[in-house]
Amino acid sequence: KTMETSEKQAYMLIAHQCNEMFWTLLRMLDAPWNDIFIHMDSKNENYQPETVERYVKYAKVFHAQRTSAVWGGITLVKAEFVLLKAAVDHGPYQHYHLISGADLPIQPPEDIRAFFEANPDREFVHFDPHPFSPFNDERVYYRHFFQNIDLRRHPVLGVINGILLSGQKLLRIKRNQDVHFTKGSQWFSCTDGFARYLLTKEEWILQVLDKTFCSDEFFVQTLIVQSPYQDKIYQGPGDTSARAIDWDRGNPWVWKYADLEQLKASPCMFARKFDIEKEPELVHEIERLYAPHI
Repeated sequence: KTMETSEKQAYMLIAHQCNEMFWTLLRMLDAPWNDIFIHMDSKNENYQPETVERYVKYAKVFHAQRTSAVWGGITLVKAEFVLLKAAVDHGPYQHYHLISGADLPIQPPEDIRAFFEANPDREFVHFDPHPFSPFNDERVYYRHFFQNIDLRRHPVLGVINGILLSGQKLLRIKRNQDVHFTKGSQWFSCTDGFARYLLTKEEWILQVLDKTFCSDEFFVQTLIVQSPYQDKIYQGPGDTSARAIDWDRGNPWVWKYADLEQLKASPCMFARKFDIEKEPELVHEIERLYAPHI
């Protein structure tokens, strides 16, 4: 019998490289109860969607319309909406999972499925333990005119951006003051109800967050705490996002082979960040432990 989508999990992948890390992630999600929606950055010219079909045997794969997403820019939020729309249009799914090309599952696939089925009405969203700081204020209350350019690569524009921010502060041109912002990691898992709720807020999000900086790190958090879904945020063991991410040792920390026992003991479903170039043994071991055996 064919499975209804409501019995399945939707994985929404945002990636910009189709390297061995990306293929590893696909192999690890390759189970019949998973549908995989891929947004591969349009700047990647070597990507061949048909190659994916060779790697994935049991899951269904869908290719979302490709856009160019830039770190720190609203384009990343737009890419998330492209994926969310594609998945919801094909749904409803049991849960929707936003996953990056640097994430891996850290439980067997059957256990991940069982975990989300056991928490059918829970939303899995990460919250920054530190409250909003002046640095974060700067991200949302003032306009960042180069927000779709990666300022890490353009130091001169970074300086100009700083000058423009200072000018806005002097002139007290502060906006979004009626919005209570909350921040955390952008990677989340949510129910069909919250996914549809997010889609109804798309226009508001794009309007309020245009020319903010790293808007992907607060749009979901800001919306959920002011929504009827606020009391549905997961409060079980591990992180509220069901993702093992270490913010204490890095921004975030790239897991090393020495962390293997910690990852194995984690109650979380997924972890990030992994880097197959720097830590190939760890990535191969995680795949060996938790890849589907179908």
